[in-house]
Amino acid sequence: MVSVIELKESALVWQIERLAEQTVQPVEAVLATAVETYLDQLDRDGIRAETQAFRTILDQLIAQYPGQHVAIYGRNVVDHDTDAARLEYRVRQRFGLLPVLIAPVQPDGLQELQWRGGRLDISGGQ
Repeated sequence: MVSVIELKESALVWQIERLAEQTVQPVEAVLATAVETYLDQLDRDGIRAETQAFRTILDQLIAQYPGQHVAIYGRNVVDHDTDAARLEYRVRQRFGLLPVLIAPVQPDGLQELQWRGGRLDISGGQ
């Protein structure tokens, strides 16, 4: 099924067309890149918010889910498991690609996380 999306803001259409000409790309490619960039930023913002929620309630999580991994979405625990892979599978089944934080519940909190092209790297960037 092909969807047709119509842009009604003439100034935006003009900007997109000029950028496509300047970069020698089809308009569709410029739009796809712009939308992907925007969605990536929304994901990063979502994970940032969930990470802050995790840090805020870490003491409660340690008391309730010691030694487990939790999934945080909408600033709430939506699932938990001792097996991170099983948890991630259930979270993806339920939430698809929405930004859900999956983190181990441990007294020293979250490790330093770095965003690496669609995945989180917990190796400390080394």
